[in-house]
Amino acid sequence: MTKKLDNLIEAGKEKLKAKKWRKIGIVALFNTVVGLNINAKPLNLPKEYSENISVEGHENEVFDYDFNNDGINEKVVVTYNSVNNAIGAVISIYTNQGGKDMLTYQVTFDKKFSIMELQAMQKMFDKVKEYYPEYSKNIQPNETRYITIYGDNKNNDIIFDKVKFNNHAPENTNNFLFIKNSASLLEAPYGNAVAHLGFSEKPEILFDMVSDVANSNTKWYFTEFTKKGDTNVTRKEKKDKNGKVIAENPTTIKGFIAGSEDNVSERGFYWNKMINRIEIVNNFIDTALKAKEDLYIITEYKPLSRDKPSKKDRFGNKNNQSIIGYTKANKEGEIINIPDQTIFKIIGEENNMLKIETPFYGGPYFIEKTEGTYQKAENIKEKVNKFIAIDPHSQTEVLFQRNPETEKYEVVTYSYVTTGKDGWGSYETPHGAFLIAFTRPYMTFTRHARAGDKTLPGRSDLTIGGSAKYAVRFSGGGYMHGIPVGLNFKGSTLNTGTAQKIGTYKDSHKCVRHFDDQIEFIVGWINADSKIKDRDNTIPEEPVIAVVL
Repeated sequence: MTKKLDNLIEAGKEKLKAKKWRKIGIVALFNTVVGLNINAKPLNLPKEYSENISVEGHENEVFDYDFNNDGINEKVVVTYNSVNNAIGAVISIYTNQGGKDMLTYQVTFDKKFSIMELQAMQKMFDKVKEYYPEYSKNIQPNETRYITIYGDNKNNDIIFDKVKFNNHAPENTNNFLFIKNSASLLEAPYGNAVAHLGFSEKPEILFDMVSDVANSNTKWYFTEFTKKGDTNVTRKEKKDKNGKVIAENPTTIKGFIAGSEDNVSERGFYWNKMINRIEIVNNFIDTALKAKEDLYIITEYKPLSRDKPSKKDRFGNKNNQSIIGYTKANKEGEIINIPDQTIFKIIGEENNMLKIETPFYGGPYFIEKTEGTYQKAENIKEKVNKFIAIDPHSQTEVLFQRNPETEKYEVVTYSYVTTGKDGWGSYETPHGAFLIAFTRPYMTFTRHARAGDKTLPGRSDLTIGGSAKYAVRFSGGGYMHGIPVGLNFKGSTLNTGTAQKIGTYKDSHKCVRHFDDQIEFIVGWINADSKIKDRDNTIPEEPVIAVVL
């Protein structure tokens, strides 16, 4: 089988070169078409197999294959279409039941694949075979199961062997489940428990599955989890009385987890999504500079204490520390909130309003021509090489260093973080592309003053409540910083409840929290050899852009 498959793949490559990819052999085709649109819906194929199965806008290929090695071939129908050399498909497996071939499984994948990536397709074909014993467990007569197999989130434009700091880098960098409370890992859907997972643990998702059985709305996740002695994201080391690190024996187990929204959340390190957003920003910058257009940033850094309640726009941003962008020059139509430090370019004027475009929110939008609310981004003179990608949904962050020669992105460090949440006196971390303003060695925060407290100048109601190590200002009062603690705190911040929450829920007031050693490294990377100082602040000479998904 393997030799035949390899031969067909090689034949397929030659035909691809001749632009005749539609003529690839059947098994090679099966190997190629397993890429599909994300969140692809199952096709409405008949329950019983027939020779005239067809779906409008798609092509079919049919072959036999014995997935469970019982001597009886399953009937496999590959239904596919293609757009711009990317193929989408659904693989339907009919099993013999009572002398009839009945639709039992429909397998899709979570990504598209280029028709030129045949070896990658072979790996995906192998997963269909590899996971068959799992997604076929406890199958009922006349039941159809719909399976989505998850692939690797990495791509060839990202370099992973240049990581410079990994103290808090998790081993699982793909799709995972965040356990909100606790969950049982089962041997099969509705089967016996093989393990119990606790709060914040993150098993990797291999595939998910739903069924057409009546009254069965449960999505099942088939996951892999390596249980260590301590699964906290801080990765504490256990030591004996002599200070020697005690070696742990990790145990890797696989099983099903019921996908209740109350108990689990699907997350991941979405490398492709991060790079796609970064490339949008860099292409925007490159296009503007080649057209000799100036780049600007919003400068709207007002105290949050003066903020008024506002609604989120369609990008998820509120009006705090932002200016309003209008879709019409007469200030009518839809409005968006454009946060402080947002990158944009001016493309004209109309009705005494500036007409602008942004990389993240698009455009055109109209903003008031008000002095002090924007300024030129003087240090952006070419494509930017340093990016910080923050994903509030997954509570993940990655630092990327672009190599100008290869135009590939090197991963510098990656970790879990804590971003902002909406609430009384707190704000969600804004979404957008922001030019880093400065760094400094500390971050102070305030609280309401009590009797005997030393209050702030001009604010008799506030006093310094505590501090965190290091600060990176990226938008308004949104900073990247270390673990916040009280002024009299002693000990390790790793042992605080705040540290334990990193990588779990949105919990900050707007900022992005990090472990102390992580943010120390990040500040050094941002500053590089910059000599530009403003009191305690260091302004990076080389531009660094934070992209918040």
